[in-house]
Amino acid sequence: MIRILISTILLTLSAAISAAPINFECKFTKIASPEGLKDSVFNLSYILDESTKKAYVTGNLGSSEVKYVKNPEGITFIEVTDSGNVMVTAILFKDHEAVHSRNGIILSKLVPSQYYGKCTTR
Repeated sequence: MIRILISTILLTLSAAISAAPINFECKFTKIASPEGLKDSVFNLSYILDESTKKAYVTGNLGSSEVKYVKNPEGITFIEVTDSGNVMVTAILFKDHEAVHSRNGIILSKLVPSQYYGKCTTR
C-alpha cells in the first residue's frame, strides 16, 4: 500500500514539474527589410503552457495569445494580429537561435521584415 501511495505521489509530482510553463526570452539584434540588413535591438517574450495547450507573446505592444507548433528540433510561434497581419517566430532547441518574421500590409503597402537573434529559456 505504501509503495502504491509513493508511486502515485511521484507520478503526480513528475506531471506537475513537467507541466510548468516555459518562458522564452528572445533578443533580436539584426533586421532584414527591403532597405537591407541592419543592426537592431528588438525583444519578445513567449510563455508556453503545454498543460493548457496555450502560448502567449509579450512585446512592445502588449500581450496576446498565439498558436505554436513543436517539432523535434524546435518550436514555432504564430500570431495573427487584429488587423490580419502574420508574425512568425521560430526557435531552435539546440542553440536557441531564432528568427522572427513580420509579414504585413499597412496602408495598402507591403511591409516585410525579418529579425535574427537568440532566445533563452527559464
